[in-house]
Amino acid sequence: QNIISRIDHDADLFEKMMVKLGVRDEMAELENIGAVYRRAAMRCVDCSAVEECEKWLDEDKQDSEAPKYCRNRALFARLNAATPQKLK
Repeated sequence: QNIISRIDHDADLFEKMMVKLGVRDEMAELENIGAVYRRAAMRCVDCSAVEECEKWLDEDKQDSEAPKYCRNRALFARLNAATPQKLK
């Protein structure tokens, strides 16, 4: 798999993760979204748990936290904490 395909695939996983965790709107509101998104995408590209991530994302349940192996777990936690009136 070439690097462009890998980046595109991992960006899709990142997008699905934001949707599943309910933090997409918070990400979109960041002033420095471009820089944050680039760093997050690079963490995804460097991840060795892609298959686990795909399986976790395919599970039919809503979660408020990313899996422990997620390299963007801290980012998602910060976005989750910024979500107003989130039901936990």
